[in-house]
Amino acid sequence: MGCILMMLKLQAQQELQIDWGEMTPRRGSLLAILPKTKSEFYSFRWTGLRMFGSYEVSRHVNFGIRNKGKLKTTVGQGIANFEDLRVIDNQLVVFLSDKREGRNLLYMKTYNDSIEQEGNEVLLASYEMIKGHNKGWFQVIQSSNEEYFAVVWEIPAKGDNRDRYGFKIFNKHFEEINEGEYPLPFNREYAEIHSHHLSGKGEYFFSITEYDDNGKNAFRTVLDFRALHIYHIAEDGLQDFKLDLNGRRVEAMAMTSDDENIFTITGIYGRQDEPGVEGVFYQRVNVDSSKVLSEGFKPFDKDFITLGWTEREKKRARKREERGKGEPQLYNYQMKEAIILADGSIVGTMEQFYVQSRTFSDARSGQTNTTYYYYYNDIICYKIDTNGEFLWIDKIRKFQVSTNDGGPYSSYSAFVNDEKLFFVFNDTAENYDSEGNFLDPERLEMANYSKRKNIVTLVSLNLETGEQERRPMFDRADVKTIAVPKMFSIDKKNRTVLMYTLIGQREKFGRVTY
Repeated sequence: MGCILMMLKLQAQQELQIDWGEMTPRRGSLLAILPKTKSEFYSFRWTGLRMFGSYEVSRHVNFGIRNKGKLKTTVGQGIANFEDLRVIDNQLVVFLSDKREGRNLLYMKTYNDSIEQEGNEVLLASYEMIKGHNKGWFQVIQSSNEEYFAVVWEIPAKGDNRDRYGFKIFNKHFEEINEGEYPLPFNREYAEIHSHHLSGKGEYFFSITEYDDNGKNAFRTVLDFRALHIYHIAEDGLQDFKLDLNGRRVEAMAMTSDDENIFTITGIYGRQDEPGVEGVFYQRVNVDSSKVLSEGFKPFDKDFITLGWTEREKKRARKREERGKGEPQLYNYQMKEAIILADGSIVGTMEQFYVQSRTFSDARSGQTNTTYYYYYNDIICYKIDTNGEFLWIDKIRKFQVSTNDGGPYSSYSAFVNDEKLFFVFNDTAENYDSEGNFLDPERLEMANYSKRKNIVTLVSLNLETGEQERRPMFDRADVKTIAVPKMFSIDKKNRTVLMYTLIGQREKFGRVTY
């Protein structure tokens, strides 16, 4: 397969420019890659022992390390908690929190290209903690166009009081443009904050899942779902865009917005009274007028749901349906991303992920051993056109399993240009024939990370038709390392993907230009 694979990799490189750095010794554990310019990025990692190590940042120019230094997690004379690291207006910014005199405070520090701190830390936000109840958290979010960032926080209440949340929004020049603090609209026993979103115009949204009272509170399940609320912080207070699903249940969702202040929520839904996923939905809202512009639902058909199932699984599903126990459904899908394209159409992606545990007991010693299996399987993607119609929906077959490690080499990285949607993930050569063609999706083999069998797959889908093309991109024998898609970093502004691969104590960075 060697010559064929080489030709297929050359084809991939004709469509996507792929560049690689040199293999270098690995220092500590990589935590994130932060793009700065097309040829420049930061690598952020933890070095040293688990309890007594430190945060370290390196600045890479054309893959080579130009500068590196340690981040100081101190505020004044005291030790602070690391919260986040961001590149804001091409400047490296560290966020630290510190609890002091009954308040939780969030500071920022800026670093120059030499990874040296510039000036003193700056207090960005703070809130008063409830006496005897010093819980709470900060989160930093950034708009997709990188023009704004926000600090949000939640303050757990005591007793029957409602939790509070707060926010401060800044432009990329660190000027505050909005702030506020409100009680949550529901008691925490019946609601939880689902996600946050900051638009390209600095508008702040958050979603809340509301649950019915099942009498068990802490043991609520997806079947207790009551409603999904999207809140927008407007000048006159909270705007509540309650998503009406006509008795359906939101399983997972993503929020996004465009430069015209059109807010979009899209995700997967299921039936109110049973687990599983029935289809995908979307809703578009004009933030300025608070009007719902369009919405839609697309149920999965039976052939789509059972694609890739074994004959045994299909037979079991048919028997369940014959006994009146429901039609086949999909399970354990997580919404990954919603992307608004230049023409206003929407692309959504999701992945099947679940964890199983198996416990074995030794009758002689009485000891037990539990093994955790991490499954990252099929990808579902779809496109909604500018008229609100579901243009296509497709499933990408993938089978990745690992034990007791969280799946470091599993999952995928996705990116989109003007013509195609791309997915990159670890695979096995056993899923391809001698000419590099993808074999039967009904007999999918599990991803393999050995030198002989590991392949990184590139799947591309035509944005107009949804037509899928699948081929090898590179393999372990080629780059002498294993790809870590979870650590890939998408730079939408420069249309590049920063790739990370490793083997043992050595690592290599790469770049895809799309």
